Amino acid sequence: MEIFELRYFLGVAQVENIHRASERLSVSPGSLSKAISRLEGELQVKLFTREGRNIRITDHGRQFQRRAAEIVQLEETARLELSGKLGSIHIVLAGAEILLSEMGMQISADLQKKFPKSTFEFHSVNDESAIQQLVRGESHLALVTQEPAAHLGLSSKIVSEVHFQTVVGEGHPLFKQAKAKKIIPVERILEFPFVSPNHPLLGKVGLKQSLDGWRDDEFPREIQYLTSSLKLLEEFVTQGRAIAYLPDYYADRIGAEVLKISGCPYSCSQKVGLVAKNPKDRSWLNQWF
Repeated sequence: MEIFELRYFLGVAQVENIHRASERLSVSPGSLSKAISRLEGELQVKLFTREGRNIRITDHGRQFQRRAAEIVQLEETARLELSGKLGSIHIVLAGAEILLSEMGMQISADLQKKFPKSTFEFHSVNDESAIQQLVRGESHLALVTQEPAAHLGLSSKIVSEVHFQTVVGEGHPLFKQAKAKKIIPVERILEFPFVSPNHPLLGKVGLKQSLDGWRDDEFPREIQYLTSSLKLLEEFVTQGRAIAYLPDYYADRIGAEVLKISGCPYSCSQKVGLVAKNPKDRSWLNQWF
């Protein structure tokens, strides 16, 4: 088997669609099909099954996907070690969009200083999907807000401790009080509408907390706006249309003012971990661990 065939197989395995993989890899569908057929013939197993117009990876395919990813990543590492700064590697980072836009951007900037010719791909997914992508070899690094299960054999390192804050943007009725650092009773805060994500957009939170980390069971809010878009959530805040409960780093970035609240003993915090599979086998990756 050839390295390029493994790359083709991994591209198809990731999306389970020949035509979509063809577009992403800039390779004809026919070339992808032939490469997979050659691999299946050499391995004497079916890597994919056809379901109507779609294909599904088999159990043998998933098993082979992990090994193929290891081979390809080791080949990339060897090439990079020999070439030094002149070498290039396509680095994939997975995680929630909000984490990628903060820590992921910094990681890519640091890596690009060391390997200027490298390229980067960001997969915006939840914690569980990010970890599974690492296990399957679809990404090199993941940023997550939960500790990966020990049996997965992944390496992790805490890169940030995050605290959530209640914030408003300019134009909101509470903005002047927030800017003046005045203490506001939680009952007053709850008179105004909130914007909140409708899925774990901000990462993993506590069991009794809402998707943005707020304790609605103790202090129920009027959530007027629900969104799956980080950009929309930001707009509702910066335009002064709603209050939001956000990670401190993100609140700082969008220029929101923090509300100092009395009468609410609850808070939300996260530990953001950088996770990788077998980083010691890859010198460029091991520096992070």
